[in-house]
Amino acid sequence: MTKFKIAIIGAGKIAFSLTPALIKSGYEIQFVASKKLSSAKSLAKKFYIRQYSNSIKNIPDGINVFFLTVPDGQIKKTADALSKTKKKFAESICIHFSGVENISALKSLKKKGCATGSLHIIRPFPSKNKVDIKNSPASIETNDLPAKNFLVKLCKKLKLKPHLINSVEKVFYHLAAVHSSNFLVGNLFNAFRLIHHNSNLPKDILKRTTQSALDNVFKLSPAKALSGPIDRGDIYTIKKHINELDRKIKTTKDLHLKLLRKNYIIQSLSLLNVVKAKYGKLNNNHKRIEKYLIKELN
Repeated sequence: MTKFKIAIIGAGKIAFSLTPALIKSGYEIQFVASKKLSSAKSLAKKFYIRQYSNSIKNIPDGINVFFLTVPDGQIKKTADALSKTKKKFAESICIHFSGVENISALKSLKKKGCATGSLHIIRPFPSKNKVDIKNSPASIETNDLPAKNFLVKLCKKLKLKPHLINSVEKVFYHLAAVHSSNFLVGNLFNAFRLIHHNSNLPKDILKRTTQSALDNVFKLSPAKALSGPIDRGDIYTIKKHINELDRKIKTTKDLHLKLLRKNYIIQSLSLLNVVKAKYGKLNNNHKRIEKYLIKELN
């Protein structure tokens, strides 16, 4: 295969960042498909791609690389539909970009002789605004040499930092990313809300503590970076936190605060595992905290 001719199937958030990166790196995108014609048109017009459609049946002849940027739950369905078209796949490559779905979702195309793989670019894509993917880590999953060679070269051109993973471990990479990114955002949302103010006060107060914690995690380790009431075995402070949440829940009937309370208890119990990793065991104060939190959780 001397020249790659690409079809982008799916016009969601990642497509609006991946497409300009591909074009900038010299790749030829000939076609865009999306379930909604307006979405396909929006992506195609923005990046001067002449052909677009709301049907994969209209993918022109000569396309030899298929990029599936559809939602995770639609990958297998899309691949199956693509495999039922009259196209010849023996000299083609199909790549999906899901973080949680593995390459088994492309099995129907592999049976048609298509080389298959996945590339998970590990960074958030919060909207259709362009995100610079350069220097982002990227998980390559494939059992086909042509797909592997293609993906390694693709990562090099896009200036991604690739690593190879197998299908079994893939979902755990995604779980790790959810914990380190999405859950972090959720925790900061709660933190901002707890000291809500019309000014930038929450940002000014929390930015330094958040950044310091992150710096220590990557400079030392997650366990060694731990501090706070769980780390020091301070049951008084933990009870104070929960009692004050209970008081406010009683007066406001705020469902979000009820969820925040449960989240506080679950995460505090989880932090006791970090304490074990840091010190090798729980002391008596930690054990009292554990007993108290389990009681409050129930």
